[in-house]
Amino acid sequence: MAIALLAALSLSLAGLGCSIEVSADTLVLMSCYAFCAIYFSFVRPNPKIARGLICFGQLVVVILMGVMLSYAASTVPLPYRDADLHAMDQWLGFDRAGYLAVVKKHEGLRNALSLAYNSMMSQNILVLAAAILTRRLDRLQFYIIAFAVAVTATAAIACFIPAANAIIYVDRVATELSTLPDGGHSYFPVLEGLRNGTLRVIDFRSVEGLISFPSFHTANAILFVWALWPIRILRFVLVPLNLLLIAGTPLCGAHYGVDVIGGAAVACGAIAATTWLVRARGPSSDLVQAIPSPIDGKPWLGPIRFSPD
Repeated sequence: MAIALLAALSLSLAGLGCSIEVSADTLVLMSCYAFCAIYFSFVRPNPKIARGLICFGQLVVVILMGVMLSYAASTVPLPYRDADLHAMDQWLGFDRAGYLAVVKKHEGLRNALSLAYNSMMSQNILVLAAAILTRRLDRLQFYIIAFAVAVTATAAIACFIPAANAIIYVDRVATELSTLPDGGHSYFPVLEGLRNGTLRVIDFRSVEGLISFPSFHTANAILFVWALWPIRILRFVLVPLNLLLIAGTPLCGAHYGVDVIGGAAVACGAIAATTWLVRARGPSSDLVQAIPSPIDGKPWLGPIRFSPD
């Protein structure tokens, strides 16, 4: 995939390596996945299951490559732009101190925002499961492409607009601490290590979100709703959940208010790009040129067609 090649090139240019230690449980899961993919492709062919498994593998690859791109982007040693981002917040009327005061006063709200903010992996699983169970692999394919576009755009923008985060610049927490006095977490030491060259190995046991502007949590929240919008019953869960996720980004992700706007713009751009790609190829042509399946001669992912819903 293109994003894998881009991630490999980015890591090479940044001088970064990866440390991957596979646990016994993970090895068993990977073996089961490989067995099922081979079994339903060649031994007892089932095109629907095989394509679902291939989509799952692609989604995992795209997520991992996104992490690598964010680390590579964080090595660019351009000056931090926190002062500019904070000034934009003030111009927009976003009062971080007032926001934090309200959240601190209502423990239930704080817990709800935290739960929603940390639901990204669960929602990725939901997109996969819902698309397969409702036979809407087209929506899953749309999502994978839009995710790849969004995460690539986020990393590219972060190269030119690097920022520490709001808890460092506005809240003035200690820059050398990973674990904060209130029990929170700061990724700033990792970010600084990447920028000054003291950290050159990505440890996949403890990867972190390092990009402040634009907010990828916001972008992903919009993509979740968009991907599963045709499944009407899920709208009643996804819309409020992801509104809470977006609302929680200044608290749980230490984002500026303008980061949210940037993330929303990235999501809209990714959706527009994906839709354009589908329309440009025509209603009856494949968006992705894939190796034909040995089962039925069709592309692994099947044709992606534009649907108005």
